[in-house]
Amino acid sequence: MPTVELVNVSKRFGRIIAAENVNLRIEDGEYITVVGPSGCGKTTTLRIIAGLVKPDKGKVLIDGVDVSAAPPEERGIGFVFQNYALFPHMTVWENVTYGPWVRGWDERRMSEVAREMLNLVNLSGREDAYPRELSGGMQQRVALSRALATETRLLLLDEPLGALDAKIRVELRREIRKLVKDLGVTAIHVTHDTEEAMMVSDRIVVMRRGRIEQVGSPKEIYLKPKTLFVAGFVGEMNFFEGVVTEKSSGTITVKLEGGRDRIVVKDEDNGFRRGNRVVVAVRPENITLGNVEEGSPQGVIEDVLFLGSMVKVTVLLANGVRVTTYALPYSSVKVGDRVSIYFDPSDCNLFAHPGIPLTEALKG
Repeated sequence: MPTVELVNVSKRFGRIIAAENVNLRIEDGEYITVVGPSGCGKTTTLRIIAGLVKPDKGKVLIDGVDVSAAPPEERGIGFVFQNYALFPHMTVWENVTYGPWVRGWDERRMSEVAREMLNLVNLSGREDAYPRELSGGMQQRVALSRALATETRLLLLDEPLGALDAKIRVELRREIRKLVKDLGVTAIHVTHDTEEAMMVSDRIVVMRRGRIEQVGSPKEIYLKPKTLFVAGFVGEMNFFEGVVTEKSSGTITVKLEGGRDRIVVKDEDNGFRRGNRVVVAVRPENITLGNVEEGSPQGVIEDVLFLGSMVKVTVLLANGVRVTTYALPYSSVKVGDRVSIYFDPSDCNLFAHPGIPLTEALKG
């Protein structure tokens, strides 16, 4: 199982910064997902690892060996693309055995590995089918089998589920992770879908404008985002702009901009002082609604959206900020109700105000 390390990797396409001083180490057998908005550099980074794109500077190490100048075929990598990239004139069997055949494997070894791969992805019995005769999910399973049939220990996946419908995507997420873990493969998976990343990853790498914003477990990324961008990009988030007015007993009081409302957040000794402009971030699931009370932010329910297992509620606060939360499907909340919002001080993330409109700070 190989380790992969990027050391000060940078790449530009004209004036576009695709990667800038990217440093990342991926351990043996890890399943890493790289996420970020379109144009953030995630696919370029993956292609640099694969040897399909040459970095302007920096090094790519696989198992400690510098492969920066090595061609793709010498890096021992399996690559799975979004569009499957299967040979349309070849059967499933021929597609899966193509790599071993090119490498000169003997017939017995080639057949054993191909049958094992097809069995692992539940395609035994479809060996004679052509790609056009298979569903999208089946074609992606064939592409996965083909990438692994050469017994590669490093698997790169570029938006592998992007072309599939929602239900199949969810099913295949589980299958891919299980397959990777069962085989002990190191996997690097690029996607724009943060829910997909949360489901399959050991660690998530969040990129923005060619740089890494944060690396951490799905739980760390979701519960403790290090930057405003990460907080807004991964999952839904409510943001409150304000000014620190008080620090006491392990809490910070923030007066919200545009009104008199105050909220209290946990003081995590992050250096904020009275008068500092800050942004408080709270997940929708951590906000509850209740009767109007003095001392808590108040507003009017503006929208109630039934989602089946829950109801999504939007509250317009007195200062013009919209807050999203969830309620049970049988909840009696309705548009026009006046409510107060509540959350535990420990469920907040506190950030220094960027000094620019939040919409700009949260852009990819």
